[in-house]
Amino acid sequence: MREESCYLVGIKGTGMANLALLLMRMGASVRGCDVQETFLTDLSLHRGGIVVDTGFDPAHLSGSATMVIHSSAYHRDLPILQAAEANRIPLYSYPEFLALLSTKQDSYAVAGTHGKTTTTSVAAHILKEASEGDFPFYALYGSSALNQEDALYQGSECALFEACEYQDHFLSYHLRGVLVTCIEYDHPDYFADLDAVKASFRRLVDKLEKGGMLIVCSDDREARELLSYARRTRSDLTLLEYGFTAPGPFRILENPDSTFSLSLLPDQSFALSVHAKALVLDHIGAVVLALSVLLDRPKPRLYLQDKGLLSDEVLPSVTSLLMSQLASFPGCRARTEVLAEEGGVVYVDDYAHHPSEILTSLEELRSAYPHSKQLVLFCPHTASRTKAFLSSFASALAQADALIIQSTYASARQDSCAVEDTSALLLEAVQEAIGTSGKPVAYAKDDQACVELAGLWLQERWLCITMGAGNNRPLGPHIAAFRRSLS
Repeated sequence: MREESCYLVGIKGTGMANLALLLMRMGASVRGCDVQETFLTDLSLHRGGIVVDTGFDPAHLSGSATMVIHSSAYHRDLPILQAAEANRIPLYSYPEFLALLSTKQDSYAVAGTHGKTTTTSVAAHILKEASEGDFPFYALYGSSALNQEDALYQGSECALFEACEYQDHFLSYHLRGVLVTCIEYDHPDYFADLDAVKASFRRLVDKLEKGGMLIVCSDDREARELLSYARRTRSDLTLLEYGFTAPGPFRILENPDSTFSLSLLPDQSFALSVHAKALVLDHIGAVVLALSVLLDRPKPRLYLQDKGLLSDEVLPSVTSLLMSQLASFPGCRARTEVLAEEGGVVYVDDYAHHPSEILTSLEELRSAYPHSKQLVLFCPHTASRTKAFLSSFASALAQADALIIQSTYASARQDSCAVEDTSALLLEAVQEAIGTSGKPVAYAKDDQACVELAGLWLQERWLCITMGAGNNRPLGPHIAAFRRSLS
C-alpha cells in the first residue's frame, strides 16, 4: 500500500477506523470524513494522526487521493462518492476492499452470527504474544484489544479477518480457511429466515480455497450441520471441531477449580479471563484457529518463543503454548469493557445487540460481579431487528435488575423507527416479560432523560451497563457526574 493516498468515507466506524490505522502501518497516506458525533474510534484516529473531515462534502476529496473506501452503510449516491466516480478515483466499499486485501496473501477469517470480533481478537493476541511479534501476519476486525490503540501489523505473509455474513459480504473474500462460531438468524432486513442465513454459510464453504480448512464449534447445531455439508461436498478441506461436545483433540474439559483443559492436554489446566460458556468457546476456538494458521504455513517455522518446541510432539507442545496466552488477553473494546468505577458503581460498555449476545454479556458480568445488581441502558439497533426478535429481546433484557430503553439508533442504514416506534414496542414486551417481579423498567426519550433516570436509580454495588450497537457509550461519565451533583 506504499505510495497510496487513501480517503475513507465513514471513517469512524469500528471496522473503517481499524482499516485506516492498518493502511497507515502498511505505509499509505490516510485521511477521511464522517459525521460530527463523537464515537469510540475518535481517540484512536486522533492518536494515529489521521485527519477526519466533518461531513461528506465532495470538496474534502483532494487531487492526491488515489483510492476512496467507504463504509457499507453509505450508498454510491452520496455526493462525495459520486465525485470520486466522476474523477475516476478507484472506489471500494469496506467489504469490497477487504475482498481485495484477501487476495494479497493467504487469508483466514472468523465468521458466525456471534463471537466474530472476540474470537478474531483473541487469535491475533495469542499469535502475537506466542511469537513475541515475529509471526508475519496482520489482523483486521471490528474492535481492538484493550490497551492496543494501533493496528496489529507484523507483516503480510498471511492475514486474519473478521468476516460478516450481512448482505453476503464474506462471499467476496478469498479465504484459505475459516472458523465458524455459530449460525443464528440475524439481519432480518436482508435475510428472509434462518434457511437463507445457512445457505449463505454453505456458499462460503463452497468458495474456500482448495486444500484449505474449515473449523467449527461443535456445540452449535447449525455449525455442526455446516460441517456435515463440508464432509459431503469438500473432501479436499481439513475439517476441525472444538467445543464441550467436540470429538477429538479439541474437546473442552471444565475443571473443578474453574480452569479448563483440552482432551489433547488432559493433564494441563489453563486459566481464562472469561466465564460465560459462549465466551469460553470463543477463546478456545481462537486457539484452534491460531494453531491451524501456524501449521498451515508452507514451511512452518512456528515463530514461537520456545524453539525447542520443534519436536515429534509438536501439536500438543504448540497448543500448550498458545493456550497459556489466554490468561493474558486484556479483552476487547466495547465487549463487557469496564470503563470506570465511582461511588460504588461500576460503569461498563457492551456492544451486544442481539438477544443471544445480551444473554451472554449479562451472564459474563454476573460471573465477574456476583454480588452486584445490573442496570442496563439499552439502545436498539435497527427497527427490523428489534421487531423480528421482539419477544427474544424482551426475555433477554428482563434478566437485568433494572432497564432503561432508549430510542432505536438512527444508523446510516436508515433502518430506524420512522413508521413505528419499535422502542415503545420493546418496552411493552419487556414489561410483559417482567410481569409482577417489580423490576424497574422505563423508556428514556433522549440522552438527558436517560442520564437523570439512571442517576436516580443507581446505588452502590450496581453495574451501569450501556448496551447495544448505538452510540450510548458516552453516557457513563454524564451519569457519574449527575450522581455527584446529587450528593
